[in-house]
Amino acid sequence: MNWVQNNLDVTVSMETRKIFKCFISSPGDCSDERESCIEVIEKVNSGLAKHLGIGFETFMWEYDVLPDMGKNGQEIIDEYINKSNYDIFIGIMKSRFGQPTKKAGSGTEHEYNDALARKQKEKGLPSILFFFGKEHVDPDSFDFEQYGKVKEFKEKIKKDGIYIDFQNLTNFNSLLEEKLELFIKEHSPLDQATKKIQEVDLVLRRMEDDLNKALTVYNEKSPIWIEPILSTKRQVPNHPTKNDDHRVQIKDIIASPSDIVIKAPSEFGLSSLAHYIKLEAWKTGKTFLYLDSQKTKKHKVIKDITNELENYFFSSNNLDCILLDSVNFEQNGMMQIIKNICEHFINIPLIIFNTLDNKFFLKSDEDDKVEIKRPFISYYLLPLPQNEIRKIVTSYSKVKCLEEDHDVVLTKITKDLEILNIHRTAKNCISILRAHSKIGKHYTAVNRTKLLETILNTIFEDYDIPRYGDKKPDVKDCSFVLGYFCELLIQNKDFEFREDYFKSKLKEFCEHSFIDMDLNYLLDILVGNSIFSRKSTGLYYFKSAYWVFYFLAQRMNMSKDFLEFVYEHKIYIDYPEIMEFYTGIDRNKDDALRMLNDDLNETLTTVRSKVKIADNINPFKAISWKPDVSMLEKEQAKISENVISSGLPDEIKDRYDDKHYDQLKPYNQVINSVIRDYSFLVLMRQISASSRALRNSDFVDRNVKQELLDKIIRSWNEINKLLIVLCPLLADKGAATFEGAKFYLDEEDFNIEDPNEKRLSVLLALPSNVVNMFKDDLYSNKMGPLLIDKAEKENNSLLKHELMELLISERPKEWYKTIDKYIVSLDKNSFFLSEVLAALVFTKDYRATEVEDKRIIDMLAQKCRAKHIFKQNNPDIGLINQVRRL
Repeated sequence: MNWVQNNLDVTVSMETRKIFKCFISSPGDCSDERESCIEVIEKVNSGLAKHLGIGFETFMWEYDVLPDMGKNGQEIIDEYINKSNYDIFIGIMKSRFGQPTKKAGSGTEHEYNDALARKQKEKGLPSILFFFGKEHVDPDSFDFEQYGKVKEFKEKIKKDGIYIDFQNLTNFNSLLEEKLELFIKEHSPLDQATKKIQEVDLVLRRMEDDLNKALTVYNEKSPIWIEPILSTKRQVPNHPTKNDDHRVQIKDIIASPSDIVIKAPSEFGLSSLAHYIKLEAWKTGKTFLYLDSQKTKKHKVIKDITNELENYFFSSNNLDCILLDSVNFEQNGMMQIIKNICEHFINIPLIIFNTLDNKFFLKSDEDDKVEIKRPFISYYLLPLPQNEIRKIVTSYSKVKCLEEDHDVVLTKITKDLEILNIHRTAKNCISILRAHSKIGKHYTAVNRTKLLETILNTIFEDYDIPRYGDKKPDVKDCSFVLGYFCELLIQNKDFEFREDYFKSKLKEFCEHSFIDMDLNYLLDILVGNSIFSRKSTGLYYFKSAYWVFYFLAQRMNMSKDFLEFVYEHKIYIDYPEIMEFYTGIDRNKDDALRMLNDDLNETLTTVRSKVKIADNINPFKAISWKPDVSMLEKEQAKISENVISSGLPDEIKDRYDDKHYDQLKPYNQVINSVIRDYSFLVLMRQISASSRALRNSDFVDRNVKQELLDKIIRSWNEINKLLIVLCPLLADKGAATFEGAKFYLDEEDFNIEDPNEKRLSVLLALPSNVVNMFKDDLYSNKMGPLLIDKAEKENNSLLKHELMELLISERPKEWYKTIDKYIVSLDKNSFFLSEVLAALVFTKDYRATEVEDKRIIDMLAQKCRAKHIFKQNNPDIGLINQVRRL
């Protein structure tokens, strides 16, 4: 009997609303306000009005009156107005009074008089709301006669009641909404309307608080709501430019809720999305109930929902949708919770927020099966594109008053997300931004070790479990013991472990090291902050691989034996990141640079024995200037003085970066070993590790740094030689593999039908692609002097050009002096000169932010043009200005 009764208690809410018609009257200069009336009324209709059983309809002569002949216009309008029997008269006047009618000085006055007469006769409705605007007008077009009549009318109706003054359109919208809500409160057909209003407002405040809490990361609230991207396709696009291809609008889900499973890895903001949907649904007059699946049980879930309805919403019989959060289908008892909800609330849609492991998105569709009797639709939450990251960065920078240019901060944040191989989510952005703001404006890629150290300190400062009191472990102690634990994982070649293994091994280590640590608290903090994740099988693992590399680097710094183990077995080839984090600890790891130099030398010898291509191979010497003069003239507008401070719009820059960002990589956090026989892949890994180590080694002896940089650049040449040979295969097949290294062609960038032309285009793109492969590993501002020195002294023309492209792209201090000398040294018709021009134009459009930087780039680009067109080795300012006028 109880079961049946409970089923009847909660039903889908039915709309039975009392409708009030609003007639809008105004002269012709109030068209904006008339249109705004429709928008405001629609907003009120979907909010408070709906909760209180009221609806508004608009009546406007231009939309609701059928044109006719045989009578004057006002008589036709009057006839329809009388038929409408409207309940609210909304009058609006600004600086014009309008044209006279047979009965009054204007149509609006005529309609106002009729409304007033009806009100006096019927003793109540219509309610009359009259608004007078105080807008700023053009004195040259101002009609003083018309405005005088408005003032007379305003004075005349003063005796009839209270009118409302407004300052501008925004103010008008706010005032109209406020007055309509007062009308709702007075005319609601519901019993105890005042109490209902208080309840509606209280629920709204609760929901706003719930969303704010969900948006808080390490005590930092996200400065802006970013609407997540929901896709109907499980397959995550490689590049964010495709994220909108199968997008589902959240407003459509709210308007027509159905049985849905929304899937995403943790940290994607599923809980925030659930609370946002709940709030937005409430604003439209709907009740979406939120329930955290981790805070209920299968035998009490129905009771919990009923209690939530009564306690949170002050109702027991209105429910439009249930939102079930934190769902893991493999968790014991979860399917029974869902089954009970589906069977009990038969007609209520259920939206499930399903937290998944990253690997889910790398499996086949056959793995995506959940046995629920209801037919659920699956949607997938995608990472953010760069334009959304830009919004977070810009808003955060303003709130925190960060000194750096927003574009500079954006570049750092997106690059950190990419290098650390973590998803572009709001939470990850806030985490890095917060650490960035603590480090200050001097934060660069060199400080990525400092970045993780700051994030770790933040976690330990803010995370609190009351039962532990003052027994919180020191963050340095934790890094020390976790470094040891990661060493065990490396030696075992297994990165999944059980709780008892974690605690027993660290207990032994702590006792041996005379460290007193609460390991229960340590595990709690690591799980609670998503450093550890736990599978349904009970196995734990590091959610993001970069934490493993960070703690291994700490271990290298604290244990000489482990450091020698890493060097002896070349462990860094499998994990180049550990060299970055290790050298970043004090930026003076001479031992690392010497070891890397020796290892690179050894691998180069092996690679050269396998890739028997002459060092001096360089087809680019034979290729002349690429663009012709007519193209230069067409492109001239791009580098004109008129746009020197603007560059391309942010959305174009963001789309370009998204096109070359692989958002699939963070889904795969597997830590793999490299087969040592694949010498070419080993070489590429060593280039990455050596570049990162060199970049972080400010205080190492200059001769050691120069020697390692030379080895790195010599290694670039092996990449050049191989790719020159592979270019035809890449162009024809779209991919090529050699010695474990795989190269793919972006077909969108090379959509060329003629095979010979395509082969040439692939070859010509080689230098800039090699630079892009390694520049983020190698470059920092502090590397500028070393790189400039190397670029100026390099004898290999292809390597020299690639170093120059690197300088143009990153622009260290006084970079332009070196580029200017390089331009002068090049042949007037050389391919390299045209590539310098292309690199300069690209950098101005997509990378440069400072006006002075753009002016320098413009000057250098014009010098390239002038050199080619006028055949002068070192064009003077006169020739450069002459090029501008072409």
